[in-house]
Amino acid sequence: MSTPAPTKGVKPAVNGVKAEQKKDAADITSPHELTAFVERLLSQLDDKFESMSGQIMERMDQMSARVDALEASIQDIISDDLSPTSPSPNPTTHRRLPSGRKSGVGS
Repeated sequence: MSTPAPTKGVKPAVNGVKAEQKKDAADITSPHELTAFVERLLSQLDDKFESMSGQIMERMDQMSARVDALEASIQDIISDDLSPTSPSPNPTTHRRLPSGRKSGVGS
């Protein structure tokens, strides 16, 4: 009975490039290789940071637009409540003014 030989240096990927990074980190034997590894790692982190920053800015812009629309809706509701929306007095209805005169149409 034979068992398959384990593959050396191949590790399962977690979040994309981590398997490759672990393999590379294990193979580093000189300061030059370490420098190249660190530069690659920093470049990958920078790319991920830029991607996440772009996504965050896009979502913030969307939220800002939604907040602006909400503020406009609230302002419309407030202005509608403050404007005289009650029906105008009936032309046949007259109110007495404090002076005793009638107000209304044709007065």
